[in-house]
Amino acid sequence: MNLRNRASTLLLLLGFFSSTLATAADSQGRFAVRNAGMVSCEKFIEEKSKNSPTFNLYMGWIDGYLSAANQFTDETFDLVPWGNTPFLAALLENHCNKNLNQRFYIAVNMLAGTLLEQRLTEHSDLVVAANENQKTYIYKQVLKQVQQQLKQSQLYRGSIDGIFGNTTVAALEDYQRAQGIKVTGLPDQVTLYKLLRSRSAK
Repeated sequence: MNLRNRASTLLLLLGFFSSTLATAADSQGRFAVRNAGMVSCEKFIEEKSKNSPTFNLYMGWIDGYLSAANQFTDETFDLVPWGNTPFLAALLENHCNKNLNQRFYIAVNMLAGTLLEQRLTEHSDLVVAANENQKTYIYKQVLKQVQQQLKQSQLYRGSIDGIFGNTTVAALEDYQRAQGIKVTGLPDQVTLYKLLRSRSAK
């Protein structure tokens, strides 16, 4: 099995925060894990709560892992097309609170497994989503998914075109009000998580 296929199989096997480890690199299933990956979830939570300089090592480890996963997972441009690293760290903290003794690399592997279904399989241009004094960037393909979800909720009546216009802003604001989250009119992290995770759960 080549490296690309092995990476894909690893992610598929991990699934939804299962406790099962996938077979790894050598003939006996052993592989080297470097630096922050080997610490416990409990230590990750401790460093995150202190916002210590050491916490940056965890953030870098997440980015490095996901970059490698993007490269070696079949039909993948971006494994987490809607999530920034701080938000992913918050998801990991939630998981780690329930699994204090688990190694950090296992927690990251498992998170990647849960997100595999939502990956972006091909390159997509970035769209600037701006509203008043705030702005963010979102892949055009992801914005189309957002518009589709909002349309299914009968909040959006425009075209599924990946264009961030007034109709999309108004639909996002209505959705955010209905969900009881901060109303920004932007496809922010919490909004994207709620919209797109609900899509994958169906």
